Amino acid sequence: MADLLVLFDVDGTLVDADAQIAETLRDACLAAGHEAPDASAVKATIGLSLPEMVAALMPMVDADGRDRIISGYRLRFADSLERLSEPPMFDGAESTLRRLGRDGIALGLATGRSRLGVDHLLNAMEWRDVFATVQCAQDNPSKPDPTMLHRAMQATGHPPERTVFVGDTTFDMEMGSAAGVTTLGVAWGYHPVDALRGAGAGLIVPDFAAMITEIERMPR
Repeated sequence: MADLLVLFDVDGTLVDADAQIAETLRDACLAAGHEAPDASAVKATIGLSLPEMVAALMPMVDADGRDRIISGYRLRFADSLERLSEPPMFDGAESTLRRLGRDGIALGLATGRSRLGVDHLLNAMEWRDVFATVQCAQDNPSKPDPTMLHRAMQATGHPPERTVFVGDTTFDMEMGSAAGVTTLGVAWGYHPVDALRGAGAGLIVPDFAAMITEIERMPR
């Protein structure tokens, strides 16, 4: 077993998907007869599971209306994945994962994406062999609940003191802190750096090169 487990958020950390998410939600809202939230507001909620995101963005819409928006979003998001030949990866994400894997570090995903969205990413990037554990929204409570991190550690046999969670939102940092793991925030994501620090980020990295340096110097 690898001595260190590094778990990654997806959207805002590895993949730059805010435009796709905002456009899909806009279309779902309009189709359900509701005004779409501003794209900047949507960006601030990326990382939450879809029902929690819709509830946070549209508290004035009743439960039936939110259900219609959620159903419409899922259909449209699936269609958008079919048209997307390659996920919009942040520069350096792919090579960083491969480098850490060669270093003998166990890798995993902990994401608010649906299983469909995760499977598309794994297949498109040929990442099936990269991750020792994949935790997604359909199998776990929404962030910042720490359940998905606990399940990832249980699946791989790593304790919190040998686990790192990398993310770009306050939801990620709060989840990592609640799970007792080392939290590493990225400066290129969807929440401001100061907010990440306030939510418990142990480290902030400006780019993937700095991430590799910080992870490789961690005790193993």
